Amino acid sequence: MFSVFGKFRHKAADTGLPRTVTRKSTYILPTRHGLLFILILAAMLAGSINYNNNLGFLLVFLLGAMALVSMFHTHRNLLGIKILSVSAKPVFAGDTAVFKILVSPEGLWRKALVWTIEKPRYITEDIAPGSEAAIAVKATADKRGILRPGPLRISTRFPLGLFYAWTNISLNLSCVVYPKPLATPFEIHETVEGNAESETNRTGSGVDDFMGLKIYQTGDPVRNISWKTFSRGQGLFTKDFSGHGISRPVFDYKMIRGQDMETRLSHLCDLILKAAAANMEYGLKLPGAFIAPARDESHRHGCLKALALFNPDS
Repeated sequence: MFSVFGKFRHKAADTGLPRTVTRKSTYILPTRHGLLFILILAAMLAGSINYNNNLGFLLVFLLGAMALVSMFHTHRNLLGIKILSVSAKPVFAGDTAVFKILVSPEGLWRKALVWTIEKPRYITEDIAPGSEAAIAVKATADKRGILRPGPLRISTRFPLGLFYAWTNISLNLSCVVYPKPLATPFEIHETVEGNAESETNRTGSGVDDFMGLKIYQTGDPVRNISWKTFSRGQGLFTKDFSGHGISRPVFDYKMIRGQDMETRLSHLCDLILKAAAANMEYGLKLPGAFIAPARDESHRHGCLKALALFNPDS
């Protein structure tokens, strides 16, 4: 029917998602309270036999039946749970990674389920039938790179706490861990020059000084149009800045000298965060890799991920 004293499996086979908890992957054992309960029942049974006490037999069989039914419900509380998806947002080293697991109870009440990736961190949740639940399971991200915690354990002692049922599911969990930012003065190591007229996709203000307004001419960047002037009915003008070039900083790993590798990466992380917060276009240069200047969120993630995965030997 189901595994009671089955061999413990540390890691289940990876068959992708969605994943359903099956009988073969679910195990159950008595808890300490359950073992004590069984010993007490055995002592009561021995006394009933010794004194030929019918009421004693009735009580032993009644309590034994309750324990047997509770074992069935403990196992059933896990059986059939479906894991639909798993996701985790990048974190910085030293922070806590949160894996969001989308779960379907498959039409049954799931009560007092304990979700664990890393001891002693756990979360206990009830899942109502007819709905999906997002379970947030945490793990410590000690160092930069790719965090790959162990298998997900789902366990329960419901309803009486006499039995402990569990299953281990290998989901190939992973989370990008950025270097821990270490404060450093904002210094531009290198700049890349670009033509303002060719950068019509840029948003925000440039780095040149504002000189005034000029009459709009065909080919002027739309982003430089003075919409306030136009809305007042004063004509179509564009904002004029000093110079025609746009300086975009590039942060260079080699320019941060006199520090060990991890400290350099932490300083670069801080520089990238500061540039992103200032809505600047910036690039990153690492040994063997160059990321051209840009400013959007995906660029920020790309730069930080490059720092997270940086390996001088590769």
